[in-house]
Amino acid sequence: MIARMKLLPILWWAAASVSQTIVVDQYPLRTGCGDGDRVVASLPAGAEVRVKLAVAAGAQSCYLVSTSAGGENREGWVRAEALSNAQGFEEQRKAAAPVLVTAPLRPPTPSSPPRTAEAPGPRQFTVPLAIHGEVQRAMDLIQRNQPDQAQQIMERLLRQHPRNAGLLAVAGMAAYRNDRLADALAYWRESLDLKPDADLEQWYLDARREAAADRSAETKVGMRFTLRYDGAVADSGTASTMVSILEEEFSRIASELGCRADERIVTIVQSRENYFKGTRAAEWSAASYDGKIRVPLIDRNRLSPDIRSTFAHEIVHACLANLGSWPTWLHEGLAQRLSGAQPSPETRSRLGELARSGKLPRLEQLAGSWNQFGHQEASLAYAIAYEAVELFYRHHSAYGIRNLLRNPDQLARISADLDRRLQTLR
Repeated sequence: MIARMKLLPILWWAAASVSQTIVVDQYPLRTGCGDGDRVVASLPAGAEVRVKLAVAAGAQSCYLVSTSAGGENREGWVRAEALSNAQGFEEQRKAAAPVLVTAPLRPPTPSSPPRTAEAPGPRQFTVPLAIHGEVQRAMDLIQRNQPDQAQQIMERLLRQHPRNAGLLAVAGMAAYRNDRLADALAYWRESLDLKPDADLEQWYLDARREAAADRSAETKVGMRFTLRYDGAVADSGTASTMVSILEEEFSRIASELGCRADERIVTIVQSRENYFKGTRAAEWSAASYDGKIRVPLIDRNRLSPDIRSTFAHEIVHACLANLGSWPTWLHEGLAQRLSGAQPSPETRSRLGELARSGKLPRLEQLAGSWNQFGHQEASLAYAIAYEAVELFYRHHSAYGIRNLLRNPDQLARISADLDRRLQTLR
């Protein structure tokens, strides 16, 4: 059983961050809102900061800010007393009429299911007809978290057809998912030299950006996980604790969903700055899964109380990928349920209003990546997904989630029933 973390009401997450000035000289920039949280910098009076998030924290609001004071980019928390115009910020927030949600300070809101569904494959490139089936099998293995087996297939095929752009593209994907980034870049560069392709070019550029931001050189290996971490944000003991949490949460979630780890799941822990530099994650993202679990840490060698929930959320995505291809709402609804997260009463009330007015989106409208959503849109999407999964457990418990995941042909029928029930939310 996951211990429920203490939740704070998020007042506003800026769609575009707001500029403020520090008015108290040498004001402490902390890793959290409490007096006991670690000080990461002392901000001089007049320093410009960008406000990104506001939360209620006792008598004063508390703000997540970013700043380049002293020539170094930093991020942390300050109270209203430190800011030049906190009242003006609050007035802007109220005028925006946001949807209120309840979430941890760094909410476990990961990216959508893995990007492998968009990966270059035999449909986009010409491959010899005789080996088309083997290439497709490699793609399926990549999708199901078995990139090492996929890479073995592709390396064998490349020995027979060394200058085939399609084979090189898929081999690069296998290497990328197998955490061999240098090999992936080499395969993709060679493929592009043979046959330019806009989609593959974007993958190549994204991977180069990721490689430039990646400082996670230390490794811990568990039974089902390979943890690669940045020594600047976690020491050896902290990394060992993370591996233990990952293993424990996988056992619990696998028992519920019926998945398995045929190969170790790569998990990358890095600084928040490098996380956003190396991914295309939305600004509200606190972790992501794209075939690898990626988690940013803010406080060196100190695990936040919600780290277990964050890992659990991403493990659900990995488990579902192992079992097949599933809609985003099912990914995110199950990830919330099995990580202990849930929408706030205010967000549920908003869902009821949308249902009564006939404006609640249907589940099929939540297809694809949610990365392009703003925070308010994402909050509603996650809430709808959560409610849909809760309705499944309430009204289809006799059928069971494991049965559904083994009989995907039943999903359309069940989705239609859940849509009908969602429209009656009050």
